[in-house]
Amino acid sequence: MSDTQQLWNDYAACWSAAPADRPAALGAVAVDEVAYRDPGTEVGGLTGLAAYMAGFADAFPGHRFRIDEVLEHHDRSLARWTQLDGRGERASAGISTARHHEDGRLAEITGFFLPA
Repeated sequence: MSDTQQLWNDYAACWSAAPADRPAALGAVAVDEVAYRDPGTEVGGLTGLAAYMAGFADAFPGHRFRIDEVLEHHDRSLARWTQLDGRGERASAGISTARHHEDGRLAEITGFFLPA
Protein backbone atom coordinates (compact mmCIF):
# COMPACT_ATOMS: atom_id res chain seq x y z
CA MET A 1 0.00 0.00 0.00
CA SER A 2 1.36 3.42 -0.92
CA ASP A 3 1.81 6.21 1.61
CA THR A 4 -0.94 8.14 -0.17
CA GLN A 5 -3.33 5.18 0.02
CA GLN A 6 -2.62 4.94 3.76
CA LEU A 7 -3.15 8.69 4.15
CA TRP A 8 -6.59 8.42 2.49
CA ASN A 9 -7.47 5.40 4.64
CA ASP A 10 -6.52 7.33 7.77
CA TYR A 11 -8.48 10.37 6.57
CA ALA A 12 -11.54 8.19 5.89
CA ALA A 13 -11.31 6.78 9.43
CA CYS A 14 -11.56 10.33 10.83
CA TRP A 15 -15.18 10.54 9.66
CA SER A 16 -16.22 7.74 12.04
CA ALA A 17 -13.63 8.32 14.78
CA ALA A 18 -14.68 8.82 18.39
CA PRO A 19 -15.22 12.55 19.04
CA ALA A 20 -12.33 12.70 21.51
CA ASP A 21 -9.97 11.04 19.01
CA ARG A 22 -11.00 12.95 15.87
CA PRO A 23 -8.93 16.16 16.30
CA ALA A 24 -5.62 14.34 16.74
CA ALA A 25 -6.41 11.83 13.99
CA LEU A 26 -7.35 14.62 11.61
CA GLY A 27 -4.25 16.64 12.51
CA ALA A 28 -2.11 13.65 11.55
CA VAL A 29 -3.47 13.66 7.98
CA ALA A 30 -4.35 17.31 7.28
CA VAL A 31 -2.67 20.67 7.81
CA ASP A 32 -4.08 23.20 10.30
CA GLU A 33 -5.40 25.43 7.51
CA VAL A 34 -6.96 22.58 5.49
CA ALA A 35 -9.73 23.64 3.10
CA TYR A 36 -12.63 21.21 2.57
CA ARG A 37 -15.53 21.47 0.18
CA ASP A 38 -18.27 19.22 -1.16
CA PRO A 39 -21.53 20.06 -2.94
CA GLY A 40 -23.20 21.02 0.35
CA THR A 41 -20.52 22.87 2.27
CA GLU A 42 -17.20 24.63 2.38
CA VAL A 43 -15.21 24.73 5.62
CA GLY A 44 -11.72 25.81 6.58
CA GLY A 45 -9.27 24.67 9.22
CA LEU A 46 -9.00 21.53 11.29
CA THR A 47 -11.60 22.75 13.79
CA GLY A 48 -14.15 23.46 11.06
CA LEU A 49 -13.56 20.16 9.32
CA ALA A 50 -13.69 18.21 12.60
CA ALA A 51 -17.03 19.88 13.41
CA TYR A 52 -18.39 18.99 9.96
CA MET A 53 -17.27 15.39 10.44
CA ALA A 54 -18.98 15.33 13.85
CA GLY A 55 -22.22 16.47 12.20
CA PHE A 56 -21.88 13.68 9.65
CA ALA A 57 -21.30 11.10 12.40
CA ASP A 58 -24.38 12.36 14.27
CA ALA A 59 -26.53 12.26 11.12
CA PHE A 60 -25.29 8.83 10.01
CA PRO A 61 -24.49 6.79 13.13
CA GLY A 62 -22.46 3.67 12.42
CA HIS A 63 -21.52 4.77 8.90
CA ARG A 64 -17.92 4.74 7.69
CA PHE A 65 -15.96 5.30 4.51
CA ARG A 66 -13.93 2.74 2.60
CA ILE A 67 -11.26 3.93 0.18
CA ASP A 68 -11.53 1.80 -2.95
CA GLU A 69 -8.85 3.28 -5.19
CA VAL A 70 -6.24 6.04 -5.06
CA LEU A 71 -4.50 7.76 -7.96
CA GLU A 72 -1.70 10.25 -7.44
CA HIS A 73 0.84 12.45 -9.17
CA HIS A 74 2.92 15.44 -8.16
CA ASP A 75 1.18 16.99 -5.14
CA ARG A 76 -2.34 15.81 -6.09
CA SER A 77 -4.38 12.71 -5.44
CA LEU A 78 -7.82 11.31 -6.14
CA ALA A 79 -9.64 8.75 -4.01
CA ARG A 80 -12.68 6.73 -5.04
CA TRP A 81 -14.69 5.87 -1.93
CA THR A 82 -17.78 4.07 -0.70
CA GLN A 83 -19.87 5.12 2.28
CA LEU A 84 -20.94 2.02 4.21
CA ASP A 85 -23.85 1.88 6.64
CA GLY A 86 -23.73 0.17 10.03
CA ARG A 87 -24.34 -3.23 8.39
CA GLY A 88 -21.50 -2.74 5.92
CA GLU A 89 -23.89 -2.13 3.01
CA ARG A 90 -23.21 0.54 0.40
CA ALA A 91 -25.01 3.77 1.29
CA SER A 92 -23.36 6.05 -1.29
CA ALA A 93 -20.20 6.52 -3.28
CA GLY A 94 -18.04 9.34 -4.49
CA ILE A 95 -14.69 10.68 -5.46
CA SER A 96 -12.52 13.11 -3.54
CA THR A 97 -9.52 15.01 -4.80
CA ALA A 98 -6.76 16.60 -2.79
CA ARG A 99 -3.80 18.88 -3.01
CA HIS A 100 -1.05 17.84 -0.62
CA HIS A 101 1.10 20.12 1.51
CA GLU A 102 4.87 19.78 1.05
CA ASP A 103 4.90 17.55 4.17
CA GLY A 104 2.48 15.13 2.45
CA ARG A 105 -0.61 15.92 4.51
CA LEU A 106 -3.88 17.03 2.93
CA ALA A 107 -4.11 20.79 2.29
CA GLU A 108 -7.23 21.02 0.10
CA ILE A 109 -9.94 18.37 -0.20
CA THR A 110 -12.87 18.43 -2.61
CA GLY A 111 -15.56 15.76 -2.44
CA PHE A 112 -17.93 14.74 -5.23
CA PHE A 113 -20.96 12.49 -4.70
CA LEU A 114 -21.76 10.00 -7.45
CA PRO A 115 -25.39 9.51 -8.54
CA ALA A 116 -27.16 6.60 -6.85
